[in-house]
Formats: sequence, structure tokens, C-alpha cells
Amino acid sequence: MRRGLLKDVGIYLLTVASTLVFFFPIYFLIQTSLKSYAEIITGPPLGIAHPTLSNYIDIFTQPGYEFTKYLVNSLIISLTSTFLAVVVGFPAAYSIARFNTGGGNLSFYILSLRLLPPIIFAVPLYVLYQAIGLVDTHLGLILLYTAFNLPLTVFVLMSFISELPLELEEAALVDGASRLRVLTHVVLPLSLPGIIAVTILNFMACWNEYLFALIFTFKRAATVTVGASLYITAWQVKWGHIAAAISVSVLPTLVFVTLVQKYLVKGLTLGALKV
Repeated sequence: MRRGLLKDVGIYLLTVASTLVFFFPIYFLIQTSLKSYAEIITGPPLGIAHPTLSNYIDIFTQPGYEFTKYLVNSLIISLTSTFLAVVVGFPAAYSIARFNTGGGNLSFYILSLRLLPPIIFAVPLYVLYQAIGLVDTHLGLILLYTAFNLPLTVFVLMSFISELPLELEEAALVDGASRLRVLTHVVLPLSLPGIIAVTILNFMACWNEYLFALIFTFKRAATVTVGASLYITAWQVKWGHIAAAISVSVLPTLVFVTLVQKYLVKGLTLGALKV
């Protein structure tokens, strides 16, 4: 019994220590955002002597940065790209899972696209985008993010659909339902946890993406990740503004995940990520 108690205490202490290590960067980020520039440069790294909201006020009111515009751009691009990836990926995943479309190796070929480093596509895609006028546009980033998120979307949903009982679909077909009706009224509701899980994964990938947003945008379609980096100037690094911008940019993802947390857990534990 004593050994069991010591084990429980050890697990508890390890959990607390892991939690503190995980949340320390977040704490450091928030406390930096509440410091003045002088305190950041001259004061101790931990602790706040004189908290201020000036950094948050500046990122929304300072002329020339348009941080609100970057937030709106990120929302438009992330939500649209996530929607397109799920709308295209769901029927593709169903086709592969139920009809073995493309043979047994198609799923591996699809997933292998995610194994390639994205930077190798940057130059040819930029030349193409420059030729067709998609540089620094919302549509350009939406198409890019959709294309790069589709492999993971298809693979996750394919694995999830494969876990669903085939007998339910067969019963609906025997009752006279069309294949499209089976897909929309039987498979889709049962796949909702997996769809929500992959939606969150896609949204977070789009929201946090920096490489393509930096290369393919300048000002008009710049996202929040690029907007935060604009506070690094030739004269100084505005650490307080960067910390405030990152703190604000975390909120949409945090709220989104919190609202659908139970669906995310269910989707990831019912076969959504099984290979």
C-alpha cells in the first residue's frame, strides 16, 4: 500500500512538473506583453514591476501595422481552406475506404505528399502564382493551404470511416437509399467526431503557418503570423508588441478548441488517427 501511495505521489509530482514546464513559455509570453519596452530591456526576465496594456493598445491602433487586418485575413484564409479541405477530403476518403479507389497504395501516395518539405515547392509555385496573379491574394493562400492539408485530411478520415460498421450502410442500401443518401445520412453523422477532429487540425495548421504566408504575401493578404514578425524592424525589436500580437493570435485557436474539445477527444480515440 505504501509503495502504491509513493507511486501515486510520484505520478502527481511528475504531472505537476510537466504542466509547469509546458505552461512556462505561455506565462513568459503574457508577462512580456504586459511590460513596457524599458522594463523588458532593463528589468529582470521574470516578474512585472509595472504592468501595462500599452502593447495591446498599440498593435490595434498604431498606424502602419494594421494588426486587425492580419487577424481578419487569417480567419478568412484558415476557415475557407479548412472548409474546402474537409468538403473535398471527406468523399475522397470514403471512396478509398469503401471502394479501394486507386488500389491499395493510393493512401500511401497521398500521405507521402506530407513527408516532403514544403520549401521545395516554394520557387515553382511562386513563379506560377506570379504568372497568374495570385501572389498576395487570399485565394492564393487558400488554394495552397487546401492542397497541403488535403493529404492529412483524406488519411485521417479514411482511417476513421474504415472503423465504421459496414452493416449500417448495407442496411440503408437494402432499404432503397442511394449511395449519396447513405453518404450524407449515415456515414456523415457517424463520422462527425472525426470530421471535427480533422477540422481542428486543419485550422491550426493554417492559422500557425508562416513559411508560405511570408513568401506569397506582402501586405494585402498577410496573415497574423507575418503581421507579428513586422515588429522586428531595422532599428529595434519590439518584444512587447510581438508578445502582445502572439498572445492575441492564440485566442481564436484556444476558443475554437475549447468549444469542441469533447468532439476532438472522441474523434482522436475512435480510430481517427489509426493507421
